[in-house]
Amino acid sequence: MPVATTLEKRNLGDTGASVGLLGLGGNRVLTKRDRRDEAVRVVRRALDLGVTFFDTARLYPNSEVHLGEGLEGHRDEVFLASKTHVRGRAMAWAHLRETLRRLRTDHLDLWQLHDVRTGEEVRRIFGAGGAIEALVAARERGLVRYLGVTGHRSPEVICRCLESFDFDTAMIPVNPAEGHYRSFLTSVLPRAAGAGVGVIGMYAFWGGRVAELGGFETVEPFLRFSLSQPVSTVLVGCDSVRQLEENVRHASRFAPMAPPEADALVRRMAPDASRLMYYKFPNGTPPSELES
Repeated sequence: MPVATTLEKRNLGDTGASVGLLGLGGNRVLTKRDRRDEAVRVVRRALDLGVTFFDTARLYPNSEVHLGEGLEGHRDEVFLASKTHVRGRAMAWAHLRETLRRLRTDHLDLWQLHDVRTGEEVRRIFGAGGAIEALVAARERGLVRYLGVTGHRSPEVICRCLESFDFDTAMIPVNPAEGHYRSFLTSVLPRAAGAGVGVIGMYAFWGGRVAELGGFETVEPFLRFSLSQPVSTVLVGCDSVRQLEENVRHASRFAPMAPPEADALVRRMAPDASRLMYYKFPNGTPPSELES
């Protein structure tokens, strides 16, 4: 089936850059060492379909390799983002060097602190010798254009990060289950939008757990909910070219979800919220107030 490739562009906060409203995340098939050919096909098909935002991480070494190969010859056409999960300056520099080598590029458009979870991590990142020093130095040397922070565990911690540094972007979960427990949508999202920080949505499909939900024929309602929030782009992970094409088709037909429909979808997620928001619970056990 032909897939429309006209993807709306949105401003990336106050950076002056614009990005497509749908981006390809570096997880799923891109992380599979034994699926190299399929991973490269997904990347190249994404380029064919007009996807220009690509995100990966040092924590996903196979993803960096596959993405670097798939984007070969197209670097100037895309917005390329990656992340470091270490909290000190020296190791963050080492991560950046390896990331650039594997991605086959001399710079990133966006370099992010990956999955900041605790107050102790915030202290290390922004203290003497912390990772933020590497991010700032990399930007000054032209190795990266913009700086960001990502997190899916604690909205309070991400708010602290945004208060501690003038980040260009924040990557957070954006989905209709969020409203049921420590919501990023009611805390980080307005804080970021008010400060001109570009918001990158993730976990729109709960890491693939959307397939476990009954009563939905497609993922379209969940993608439309996420895109209807004040975000710059939403990242999706894909297991195949077919899945990628489906996501692009939905995104190319995007129309904002009216508040009553969005509220109804949030309410509908209540029975499944604890299972869907697995990314917030370090031991896999939700708090009692969510279970009830």
